[in-house]
Amino acid sequence: MGKIRSDKIKRTAKELVAKYHQHLSTDFDKNKILVAKLTNVQSKRMRNRIAGYVTRIMVQIKDGKVQVIEKLSVGSSSHFQ
Repeated sequence: MGKIRSDKIKRTAKELVAKYHQHLSTDFDKNKILVAKLTNVQSKRMRNRIAGYVTRIMVQIKDGKVQVIEKLSVGSSSHFQ
């Protein structure tokens, strides 16, 4: 079996949550718009996958499953503008 999400998608989503968690929400459509504005991802499919993973992380934060947002940051990414 393959991976559900690539490391690139997970890394980018975690960095977005670490830097912009105050602007993100548990609503996929709002997160999709923000991901498009905050990154230079050209692919609609990749943008949606990143937005979906961001939404999942935000739900986990809301439910208390993720406590320290700063630990999500993995390093710098070349996807940011």
